[in-house]
Amino acid sequence: MAGTLIPIALAGLALLAGKALIISKLALVLAGIIGLKKLLGSSGGGHHESSYQVVSGHAASRSLHDPHLLAYRSYAPS
Repeated sequence: MAGTLIPIALAGLALLAGKALIISKLALVLAGIIGLKKLLGSSGGGHHESSYQVVSGHAASRSLHDPHLLAYRSYAPS
């Protein structure tokens, strides 16, 4: 009985592996299409510009808004 189940199990495993291979090929093709569209697409549609503002002020006001100091405030020695 166990001898007949092994070929069936291997066939099911081969079918599952085949499905995974087909899905991975489809994902690779879709990623390639998206990559080519971004590479060859117009730069006006998807281009975002960033601007930064430099603000000078007192050091105490900077320490209240500095992300590094806020994140590690509990670890700072007193």
